[in-house]
Amino acid sequence: MNKQDLLTNIHKSKKPYIIYKSKNGFDLYTNFSKKILLNQQNIYQFLNQKKKKFLKQTDLFLGFFGYEILNNLIGIKLRNQKKINFPKGIFYKPEKKISFSNNLKYRNNGMNKNNNIFKININRKSYSKIFDKFKKKIKSGETYQIKICTKYKTYSKIDPLDFFCRLSETNLAPEAFLIRDSNYSIISCSPENLITKKGSLISTKPIAGTVRKNKNMNKNKALEYFRKNIKETKEHNMIVDMERNDLSRICQVGSVKLSKAKIVEEYKDLFHYVTLINGRLKKNISNLDIIKAMMPGGSVIGCPKISTLNLLNNQEKENRNIYTGSFGYIKFNGDMRFNIIIRSILNYKDISEISVASGVVVDSNAKNEFNENYIKAKALIDLFK
Repeated sequence: MNKQDLLTNIHKSKKPYIIYKSKNGFDLYTNFSKKILLNQQNIYQFLNQKKKKFLKQTDLFLGFFGYEILNNLIGIKLRNQKKINFPKGIFYKPEKKISFSNNLKYRNNGMNKNNNIFKININRKSYSKIFDKFKKKIKSGETYQIKICTKYKTYSKIDPLDFFCRLSETNLAPEAFLIRDSNYSIISCSPENLITKKGSLISTKPIAGTVRKNKNMNKNKALEYFRKNIKETKEHNMIVDMERNDLSRICQVGSVKLSKAKIVEEYKDLFHYVTLINGRLKKNISNLDIIKAMMPGGSVIGCPKISTLNLLNNQEKENRNIYTGSFGYIKFNGDMRFNIIIRSILNYKDISEISVASGVVVDSNAKNEFNENYIKAKALIDLFK
């Protein structure tokens, strides 16, 4: 049996599985021997597990931290928000791993059922009011940059593997992943790495800056646009400074460096402004220390992190669920890789939810930021057509 047939068989068997983008293609993990639903009590036990040797490729836990539990971990409580009672985080222990090339093939033969009508939770008028409120907070010095989250929702019964394969064909992203379980799925083309830790070395790759692709905008012109655009430059510099500061809390003095500064990455509908930051961890830094220092990722929140999170959480009426949480793995030896969950579809109880956000700084324009949110959601919305 070839690997593509094997993928189809695993999918049709209804067994839970995870697909995660690797350097050379995709890794599929399945045959889960443990499933840990995170809560406020067991997250400390989970993150403080004693390190063991990494002997097999399945000696790890894969899964995600939701936005709420990451806030709670750093002492921030969310207001009484509208919730769908989706788990705060789930991690799996796989017993089987299969590697695939970048060319994933699968077709569902028309099994997706949806009405193609997305409802947005914040219309342009409401967005402008929130925008103006946060602009005043910026001018008063309570925050310097803040990300307004909007949600697109539709009723849908989807085939998550079909969605993921089509998304990978059109918008392959370095942090893409799929989780298919019995009662939910997450399909993601996340571009942003938050943590890569190997031994004592750690890196993060903040993305701050977006411009839409068109026939007149190539990679070189995008770089020129970012360099000349005051708003995009300010936004990028603030986020990079914050991520450097987050890393500095857990890294040796003087070890935090920019290894790639202000480069452009290309995606289906847009270009992003990106920087790579490296550091060397202090001795006796635990997994819990790392997660608390780095999450939630600053590039999708704003800065300074704590005061901005409080402003966001007092304003937002709906729980973010997975959005701006983190997906990835922790190996038995303590090495880890986590992304920021953006550009993702959460399908739960036959409702598909796409959340996006754009950054508000003192030079921002409400109309442009509202439109930028749609640009970010478009590649995912197109899958439902």
